[in-house]
Parts: sequence; C-alpha cells; structure tokens
Amino acid sequence: MVLNYYMNIIDTSTNSKNSSLDNSIENIPLFEIEPLEYEFLDTSITDIIFQSVASVKNFKHFEICKRINVFAMGESTKRALDKIGINSTTPEIPGSSSLKELLGKKLIKRKFAIVKGLDGLDELHDHIIKYGADAENIVCYKRKKFLNYKEIREKFNEVDVVIFSSTFATEIFFENIYIANSPISFVCISERIKEFINKLGYGAKTINYFSGNLLDEIRKTI
Repeated sequence: MVLNYYMNIIDTSTNSKNSSLDNSIENIPLFEIEPLEYEFLDTSITDIIFQSVASVKNFKHFEICKRINVFAMGESTKRALDKIGINSTTPEIPGSSSLKELLGKKLIKRKFAIVKGLDGLDELHDHIIKYGADAENIVCYKRKKFLNYKEIREKFNEVDVVIFSSTFATEIFFENIYIANSPISFVCISERIKEFINKLGYGAKTINYFSGNLLDEIRKTI
C-alpha cells in the first residue's frame, strides 16, 4: 500500500486515546468493559500480576501493591499502574510468554494474585502452579460485544490501516465489520495477535505501539 499523509488509521483499543497516539489516528473500540464484583481476602500474597489495562481500572485493593512484587503484562498496563503511583515490572516484549520467562521457574513458597478479565488467558496461572507456587485468579471485569455493529461498520468504510490490541477485537472485526478483499493493512501490538490474524487467513505486521511517533512507526512497518 502506498501511504500518504492523509491515510485513515483506526485504533480498536478500548483504552482512551492518550499521548502515545498521533492526532490523525481515530480510536474506535469494538467492545465494552463491564466491571465485575470480586473477593480479595488473602493478605499473604507475595506477588500480583495485572494482565491488562482493564484489570488495573477495575481492581480496588491497591494498598496491597505497596508491599509486594507487582508485574504488568505489557507497557500499556504498566503505564496505567504508573498513573496511580504503583511501580511494576514488565517484560520487554508484551505477552504471557515473555512474562513467564521473566518470572522464571524458582517460584516455590510464593503466592500470586492474577488480576484479569473473565475468560482471560490462563498461561501465567498454569506456569506458576507448574513451578510450585500458589496462584489465585481475581476476575474483575468482562468484555461485552455491542448489540449492533452497523454504525461502527460505516466508520471503517474508508479506512487504510486498522490497529489491533487484542484478539477479541480482531475476532469481532472480521466477524462483523470486514468486507472481503478490502484494501486494508492490519497492524497489531503483539506476536500473539499477529498469529491469530494469520490463522484467520490474513496478513498483519507487529508494531511498537509505544513508539515516540506512532504514525511514523506504522508508515515504516507497512
């Protein structure tokens, strides 16, 4: 695709547009986040993992984070924690696989809380249990599809590039919005999302979502 200054780019993230996004990039979420009530009574936790920005926004017991190890799945989640004064450790490459490598295998006697959404990934939970530690899932939100995508679909009529930050948004896009053979370039923020798109039969490229200039990052990647 030959890109020009006026190309139409849509970011499907559910997170509000922030300083990392260029003004020419429109944010159109494809699903909504609904908070869920949860119980968190265990004060013997040694480590806590936040799997998404939504997990940060819907968690309520941040006082415990001041005395334990805090991990974030990726840069956007780390930044959400930074905004509320919580320091966290995150892998260089976002995702479960990289965070598993960061945690390592010497986990005996540690107790993890994993803050996530309903039906969220279980890779970290399984890894922690496998290497001798305890793990508790704290499910504090769920993702909900919109009832109708007609109006949203119209907003994608002249799009040149679509940014995906979750497999859920990707699934919704190809089920409810995409018109076959449309000349759209797809970019994503992780290899896991890229692989998901590939399995659907489409090509995609991974970008550094937190590049100093996201527009330039997209141009050079595509």
